[in-house]
Amino acid sequence: MKIDLNKGRSRFWSLAKPSKRIALLAIVGTTSVLAQSGHSVMAQQLNCDRPQGDVEVRACIRLRYELADKRLNDVYKQLIAKLSKEEKALLSESQLGWIKQRDNTCEFEVYRNRGGSGFQGFLNECLERSTKQRTAELEKYLQR
Repeated sequence: MKIDLNKGRSRFWSLAKPSKRIALLAIVGTTSVLAQSGHSVMAQQLNCDRPQGDVEVRACIRLRYELADKRLNDVYKQLIAKLSKEEKALLSESQLGWIKQRDNTCEFEVYRNRGGSGFQGFLNECLERSTKQRTAELEKYLQR
């Protein structure tokens, strides 16, 4: 299940200075690979227990959200595999509605930070928190 964050990215991206864009590309690209592989060179170099500077803090926030999203997708796949055709359709519809609600809620929550250097970090923290809550909800269904 893909999550579309283009709205937040495009607004933020247009406000970022060119030098920050390059740094952000490096961070996002590296952390995306990290979240997919689980064990990259960046993971060995990035200490999210004690991030050094804003770049590492932002990278760690993004990484935490990506890992939470990966966990949600794993739980979702486990759950959907156990359901009837009708239940799958209902869960799929529910999940799409939840994604839209989560994205809108987080956009609203961080709206006043638009244009600031911390905007994307605040957005990712909200997305992570909401994603972990949804994962816990789906895990309860898995245990039934």
